Amino acid sequence: MTYKIYYLDYPLFDIEYYLKTDDKKTGWYSEIRCLPIVEGITRFLKVKFTMKDFDYEQFIKDAEGVQEIRGLLYETYDNRPKDPEDARQFHYHVFYEALDKILHEFADKYGLFIDID
Repeated sequence: MTYKIYYLDYPLFDIEYYLKTDDKKTGWYSEIRCLPIVEGITRFLKVKFTMKDFDYEQFIKDAEGVQEIRGLLYETYDNRPKDPEDARQFHYHVFYEALDKILHEFADKYGLFIDID
């Protein structure tokens, strides 16, 4: 599954979330990769800096939360290899719900939109 967070036609983040087997191929676990897109973030900030009520320090904090979403997966959730059924349950019903909420709250707060593929 891929999330892309956009400002107008410019992506700010490209986030891939997927199931992966461990090195021994004995279990499955969730993996996530978040790529911040410099052009999209820069174009978004160029416009926002002209707005007096824009809190760029808060935006930095919120964007870092998105950027560091992999840390949340590994530091807060039990993301160790599991049997296929438990791994799917965790992937699609536990962490997915948290991920989806975090990304949509971020997008809503800053007037961005999300494309999910």
